[in-house]
Amino acid sequence: MSDIESMCAPHRSKLKGEPFATIVPDRRPTVKYHAGIALAKLAVGWAGGYSGARGGEIYERTADGWSLLYRVEAGTPADDLPWRRTA
Repeated sequence: MSDIESMCAPHRSKLKGEPFATIVPDRRPTVKYHAGIALAKLAVGWAGGYSGARGGEIYERTADGWSLLYRVEAGTPADDLPWRRTA
């Protein structure tokens, strides 16, 4: 289990509501909901300087509950964010 995965795990039971949710361990509140994926990506990928991404998890609401879309370790460089990688 990665550091970010273990830090986010206790907050997963709080997921509800909007189509997207983020869990960011160093943010208060830890769990936030987003109407669009762009805001969810910004919440996890944003960095206050050149220290890399804030880190966390992005979930999408599905018919079966919540599905993990992305997990980002804190400090990940912007070019290495999973939604910026090209196949």
